[in-house]
Amino acid sequence: MWPDPTPHGAPRRDPDVPPAAAGLAVDLRLTRPVALAARFTIRGFTVLLGASGEGKSSLLKALAGLLPAAGEPFGGLPAHRRPVGYLPQGSALFPHLSVWRNVAYALDGSRAERRAAAVAWLDRLGLGSLAERYPAQLSGGQKQRVALLRALARHPALLLLDEPTASLDAATGEAIMAELIARTRELGLPALVATHDALLAAMADHVAVMHGRRVVQEGAPEEVFAAPVDPEAAALLGWRNLFTGSLRGADAAGSAQLAWEAAGTVLRLRARPPALPGVTVSWGISAGAVHLLPPGPVGGGGRENRVAGEVVARHALSDRSVCVVRCGKAEVMVGAPPGCGLRPGEPVTLGFPAEAIRLWGAG
Repeated sequence: MWPDPTPHGAPRRDPDVPPAAAGLAVDLRLTRPVALAARFTIRGFTVLLGASGEGKSSLLKALAGLLPAAGEPFGGLPAHRRPVGYLPQGSALFPHLSVWRNVAYALDGSRAERRAAAVAWLDRLGLGSLAERYPAQLSGGQKQRVALLRALARHPALLLLDEPTASLDAATGEAIMAELIARTRELGLPALVATHDALLAAMADHVAVMHGRRVVQEGAPEEVFAAPVDPEAAALLGWRNLFTGSLRGADAAGSAQLAWEAAGTVLRLRARPPALPGVTVSWGISAGAVHLLPPGPVGGGGRENRVAGEVVARHALSDRSVCVVRCGKAEVMVGAPPGCGLRPGEPVTLGFPAEAIRLWGAG
């Protein structure tokens, strides 16, 4: 546990402010600059995942008291009385202040006390040697760490971060996030991070998915990623295999079937037969759930639906490959080991496990 490096300068907390412990309920309504209503719970390190324009930044500003909103928490408290640390996009360091003065900006006490407190925070992240530098002399990662320390130095009960890795390269952003998660857990500090990056959401304790300017789903990352509530949420969570089809009656084993017209095949589902066959539905399957199988018979007769396809592209990533396979008129993304050796034009068979197919709109 970090020792308390700022005995001076912690803002006085209002006794009416609810503690930002695990399970801080948020129920806010905004009318400007965007109209939105959001109800969800902050649990540990929580990611608010949504596309640009959904109002994520406005929601964080409302929580910080910088935009008018109705609801909880902090109902009606002015910004200076809210026990929050707010880190806007781009870190927003004061360019005319040194690093230590940026960190100490919101602290009380004498100059010597404020400097000592700021340097103590900087030392915790190995940045003590930068105390007298100015923001223009820092790297992107250093700026973000200094901005984080400025938010933490206020001893907030809740940390708010708006796209904290948007201006960083992938490696630096991942390192910053891992460090941020470790520090907030060490401090027992709940945090809410607004982002459009599903990879950041996968690192969180809790995820709230936002579209249509409202939160449509929340839960532990493994639960949310495995079962998106609708196709829009699935797309935000990184699902790329999203299609439409029509439900059919039961097969010989009593399971429902899905006619996938674009691929010219019928898939067996792990579901009861529909009351009204012929209903068009949206469906999806994650790239990691689709299997590359040895050549063989195709169809949906067994547990795993087998579909013939042709490789149209292969993309090598750091530790794996992703193949794009054309099945009829549909294109499917499937994970593959780096050394699989598949080339565009090669025929393959794909396996779609019945239990991995997610239906939406089936009633």
